[in-house]
Amino acid sequence: MSASYPEAGALFKPTPRAILFDAGFTLTFHDGARLAAYAAQAGVVADAAALEGAERALRAELRETEGVVMRTHDDGGFSWHEHLYRRLLALAETPGEPASLDRAASVILREHRISNAWRRIGTGVREALERLRGAGFTLAVVSNSEGTIEQMLVEIGLRELMATVIDSSVVGFTKPDPRIFALALERLGVAPGEALMVGDSPSADVDGAHAAGIRAALIDPYDFYPWARAPRFTDVAAVTDALLAAKTKS
Repeated sequence: MSASYPEAGALFKPTPRAILFDAGFTLTFHDGARLAAYAAQAGVVADAAALEGAERALRAELRETEGVVMRTHDDGGFSWHEHLYRRLLALAETPGEPASLDRAASVILREHRISNAWRRIGTGVREALERLRGAGFTLAVVSNSEGTIEQMLVEIGLRELMATVIDSSVVGFTKPDPRIFALALERLGVAPGEALMVGDSPSADVDGAHAAGIRAALIDPYDFYPWARAPRFTDVAAVTDALLAAKTKS
């Protein structure tokens, strides 16, 4: 889908030189098998497929409110992420007493901080990134994370497609702070008007990019954000299709 946002037709004009991507819920998603293995350390038996299948319900609970910045990493991301994993266990109907599920969520967070668990590559993502690279675009990741995003991208084979990776916990700026975007532009050697940000958060990715003078496209597969101030797409592959089509016409 692409929303009828007034500026949708102008999103790719002029054609950007650099595409900045968010990571979680954009390029990668939580790995159910890894989370289930972590929960097992706490004696909780979780179903990997159910954990991944609970994504829509989880994202519905995390849905942003217009005009309110969603804070996920201002405390290092730890309390927010522990709540996220606890809710994910519940939404996946994981059996266990509340105290057991609380312990499992704590273990998942502990292990995630060591080795990022958001490593399941989205459908069509790798192919889309390769198409963009092949068409001459420079790619980068700008993520609110815990200092582990770059190593995770190395391990899943996406880092080689990126010119740079900006992790908020490493650089000290958290989206939507425009300084994190400015740092990405500086590293890439492009001007704000030559870049496009692609992410799933209206406040962090869209508003943050706009504050830095960068165009933005919102990944909104469940049609949660009709009020967003950016064109909306179902996934990275859909953005890629539209971008390459516009580039061909220009």
